[in-house]
Amino acid sequence: MDQTPATLESLYGVGHWLVANERHADALDVFRTMLLVDGTDARAWLGLGACHEALGETEKAVALYGLASSACGERAARCTAAKARLLRARGDLTDARDAYELAVEQADRCHDDELTSLLSAEVPS
Repeated sequence: MDQTPATLESLYGVGHWLVANERHADALDVFRTMLLVDGTDARAWLGLGACHEALGETEKAVALYGLASSACGERAARCTAAKARLLRARGDLTDARDAYELAVEQADRCHDDELTSLLSAEVPS
């Protein structure tokens, strides 16, 4: 019996709890472990990037969010959206616009209507 899904859910729960309790350095290890278990779990990439953001390591976060698209494809829509937000915040509007457009495409392909709706209000013109 494959325990991978249960393992991932347990790790994600612990990582989420650590982030909620502002224990970002500890959560990094949990999300890295998730990636070792399944490198295509977009939640692990998103959690890892969010931890680096919280620790002020935005360049690492941008890079991780970008890698998520390579590892997870369209399931990385939320990572791509996070990357777009970071790029926009630092004033890199051309790359932010491209990332927003990719995030919308990914969200549409994954039928993530909630994210599509959120992005429609954020995409810079």
